[in-house]
Amino acid sequence: MQDVGYTLHDVKWKKYSNMGSYVIKEMPIGMGNGSEGKVFPKMQVYSEFDYDKVVELVNDYSPAFSPGTVRGVLDTLAVVMKSYLPMGHTLKIDNIGVFSLALEFVDNKSEAKEQQEDDAKKKYCHVRAKDVNFKVDKKLVEEINRENSFERTKGNLKKTSPYSLEERQKRALRHIDKYGFIALQEYANLNELSYSSASRELARLVVDPKSGIKAKGAGSHKVWVKRE
Repeated sequence: MQDVGYTLHDVKWKKYSNMGSYVIKEMPIGMGNGSEGKVFPKMQVYSEFDYDKVVELVNDYSPAFSPGTVRGVLDTLAVVMKSYLPMGHTLKIDNIGVFSLALEFVDNKSEAKEQQEDDAKKKYCHVRAKDVNFKVDKKLVEEINRENSFERTKGNLKKTSPYSLEERQKRALRHIDKYGFIALQEYANLNELSYSSASRELARLVVDPKSGIKAKGAGSHKVWVKRE
């Protein structure tokens, strides 16, 4: 079998935008570590990609691997993790990070009271998996910082867009006039909508001949352009 040998530098990222958004948060009172009142940046998350979307994105970046192959690898990775993490192994995936298992006492107590003599051997036996720890590979963080920049957005993510539908259309059309097209995530970010809300709204705009917007392409290559 031929070695594909992909690295982060080899992949030609097909991103429509490399500008992320963040909001400023303040440390909550009562943490007791002297951090009260300090502020920190928090990534503005607009949507969560589900399993099918992840498969689609991996296939988009590496078309040589079919969606079925991608699913097979991801499903098998989950099986490997379930099989080997409980045996005391950690799993290191280059350019991603290291996975390891975290444990806890079933009764949620780190110290058990003295038991009767016949139960003494059992007092620390009730342990189960609590979580899967993940330590990111520093190379991944370096690549993210090298290829992306971040801008501050106003306030927190709103459940509804602060713009009317007409305003959202005009904002999208101005973006299209400037760049030639607008992608789904760009439409969501531009109008402060969730990924799913933006998708539904664009679908409605496409069937409205007065919107001035039409779809072009399909799947992960789908964008929206100006109607001629």
